[in-house]
Amino acid sequence: MEIRHLLVLLASCAAEAPAPPVTVIAKPAELVVSTPFDEEVPQIRKGTIHGWQAAIGAWSVRDGALHGDELPEDHHASSCTHGVEAGDLVITAECRLGAAAHLAIGCRDAIAPHHHLARLYIAADGLWIQRMSGIAKTTRAEKVAERSVRIDPDAWHSVTIEIVDDRYRATVDDVVVEAHAERFRDAKALVALITKGQGAQFRNVAIWKAVPVEQ
Repeated sequence: MEIRHLLVLLASCAAEAPAPPVTVIAKPAELVVSTPFDEEVPQIRKGTIHGWQAAIGAWSVRDGALHGDELPEDHHASSCTHGVEAGDLVITAECRLGAAAHLAIGCRDAIAPHHHLARLYIAADGLWIQRMSGIAKTTRAEKVAERSVRIDPDAWHSVTIEIVDDRYRATVDDVVVEAHAERFRDAKALVALITKGQGAQFRNVAIWKAVPVEQ
């Protein structure tokens, strides 16, 4: 490979790698994926979008963002996932609610077929964290923390999620919600972007393997 081509490649990789976010309980250690969702992809029902797997609902990339719409015939919120093998995680994203009832960023565990583990929900009137178990009809969920706060559905919001040991800390703009549950210790195998309704959008989504911050 010519030197100038190598330099261009290295500069491109450096530009794509985001700076680690400011965190409190989990230190980013290894970048798993960073996806700006800035290249258009026509709407699909199932398939790969920039390395993410559209599984349920209708997904597309346009206007510099990933759009996820729930479809009535699915009888299920839309979901787009990315694989990860980690114990502790840091997840960052920018999200816009639009007309959707809520959006969520979830984790699923390493037990086939990847049972639900935890989710951060964002709605126009607040945020909440759920501890989860099971899959499909066996799914069980418990709301373990919540904050009542006004979320502008037409604005972009910055999200940072830290999961370390039994702690789950989420920061949306400058609002923090935090919970403890033994379930959060379990190995993570998938990160999911989830929407209930139509109009939610995601961009600049990144996932890091993490280690605990020394107290």
